[in-house]
Amino acid sequence: MSIKWQAAIFIALILASLALTRIETSSFLSFFSTSSGASETVSTDLSEASSSPFFETDSVAVSRAISQTGKTLPKRKWDVLDPGIDAEGVLIQSLDEDFPFLRFRTHKTWPIASVTKLLTAVVVLEEGGEKKRVTISQNAVDTPGVAGNLVSGEVYSTEDLVKIMLLTSSNDAALAFEENAGGRETFTTLLNKKAGEIGMSDTVLHEPSGLSDLNISTANDLLKLVKYIIEKHPDILSWTRLPSILVQPINSQTSKTLYNINPFVNDTEFLGGKTGTLPEARQNLVSIFSFNEYRIAIILLGSGDRIQEVPELLEWVDSAYEFYEK
Repeated sequence: MSIKWQAAIFIALILASLALTRIETSSFLSFFSTSSGASETVSTDLSEASSSPFFETDSVAVSRAISQTGKTLPKRKWDVLDPGIDAEGVLIQSLDEDFPFLRFRTHKTWPIASVTKLLTAVVVLEEGGEKKRVTISQNAVDTPGVAGNLVSGEVYSTEDLVKIMLLTSSNDAALAFEENAGGRETFTTLLNKKAGEIGMSDTVLHEPSGLSDLNISTANDLLKLVKYIIEKHPDILSWTRLPSILVQPINSQTSKTLYNINPFVNDTEFLGGKTGTLPEARQNLVSIFSFNEYRIAIILLGSGDRIQEVPELLEWVDSAYEFYEK
């Protein structure tokens, strides 16, 4: 083959290669442009929730909230800066419209301490009912912590003992439930099974009180638990709002008054919840507040000072969003 023909073939191959490259580039740019356009659309829809690189946006929750007819959702005021956060994880979300006001490290697993007792309450009520009798053993009384003022040999209804466990954060009561259910392995199996049924996929529990720092969950999972309790066991939240309770063992003539240790129990906007504290967990909180005609769930994990941080975050929500009459 002559040099002339070789040159002609080489030039033809180059032209064909350039043509293919142009087609592929055009297809790629077209795809990229489409993807970018979709991203911009979502971003516009989600602009009411958060545009900060430090905070998460729950696109599912926002889209669900936006799709609800007849609802005028709060509007973010972008001249208000994002809040300073001390906690390891924070979730603030409307329970009515499912609208997320603030999400920060909501997928991070963290020791939940006595917040565990919320799920323990769910399990014992579903497994045995409110009227089942539970006997307090000396082993339960010897559990670290004296909350609940329980005495070996006392017998309580499940309902009364759940109230004692939640209001005073009684580890003794939690262990009594474990023993009456057949022991730790049996009870933790029930706890983790229920967590799985609720959809708490990042939650692992090793005992019912929260004394173990191996009991872990996330803010996202705890929101699922809150929603489940509201739907299936609203009495649990009603009980946690009580400033005090008068209880009497079934086998005794002596009654006793026990007081709610939740620091927000005297707040008129407090609708229920549970706290939890461990050295490894710092301060945790799962609570519901009435706020601007919304029921707002506030979940803090690993806070340094929940008593200070909760009001500050609520003040931020009030200043960072424009609320409309429902």
